[in-house]
Amino acid sequence: MSRQCPKCLTKEYNNRNMVMMINECGHPLCKNCVETIFARNVAPCHQCGKTLKKNTFWEQMFDDPMIEKENFIRKKLKKIYNLKEDDFPSLREFNDYLERFETIIFNLTNGIDVAETELEVKEFQIRNAELIERNRKRLDADDLWIKEMLEEESMRVKRLQDEAMLENTVPSNESKAKQIINELRQTDLPAEVILDRQRKLQIEAELAEKEAAKKKKEAKIVQQRRMQETASFGPLRTAGAPYVHRVPELPLNGPKLPRIEDLANLGYLSHIRMPSVGRVAGGYVAEIGCMRALIDSRQDLCT
Repeated sequence: MSRQCPKCLTKEYNNRNMVMMINECGHPLCKNCVETIFARNVAPCHQCGKTLKKNTFWEQMFDDPMIEKENFIRKKLKKIYNLKEDDFPSLREFNDYLERFETIIFNLTNGIDVAETELEVKEFQIRNAELIERNRKRLDADDLWIKEMLEEESMRVKRLQDEAMLENTVPSNESKAKQIINELRQTDLPAEVILDRQRKLQIEAELAEKEAAKKKKEAKIVQQRRMQETASFGPLRTAGAPYVHRVPELPLNGPKLPRIEDLANLGYLSHIRMPSVGRVAGGYVAEIGCMRALIDSRQDLCT
């Protein structure tokens, strides 16, 4: 989508060199209009009438002016709302603080209760002035981790540069052999003396190389240990009692059935027809029919 200046209606499609500028109120202008309107450095906004200064405009990066306004407000408030997690007694209070910070940004960006929100920010700044000033000079765990990563990258680049320089400065075996042959031709010293001297130089170079490799290895171990100690994203805090899982007891199958020998004592046979003499002779008792009726009454619950 082509950008368009709301004042002079110039489009980026027609003028590829057009630069859009924006201020804290979130109303963009092209650079030519800014130079014209703010010739005296101070002038009201062409849309909302807010008094603006020329030197407070910046080049618009995003197509949506609201995103530019939100980023400006967020960077501004971050200097005030810079409290860390260890400044709060519990994780819940820290999360509430972060949520309120986002609500304040949303209100100021969208013009909701601006006066009340600005008053709240001012009161917060006065109430936590000491903590704010202390945290401006203190890095949190994330900042320390980023700093360690940058230092490690810098050391890696320096190590590669040193290795490349060493490869360029140390002569190859072939050039060393030519150097020894030329020295034997041009001097009257015995060959044993020249070879012994070259052998000593080679041993010294190997020892120096081993010492440098040992120092690099020790530095790498120290760096890894420091990374493990600092690569944490804030202290772990207990937000309450630990969770213990308990299986819920749901009475889905109704009350517990009585035993067949307890039916008479519990009064279940009061409305049961007594069996005839012939049925009793066959082993049938009233408790059997009552128990069958109780089981049938629970049939739907059990399935």
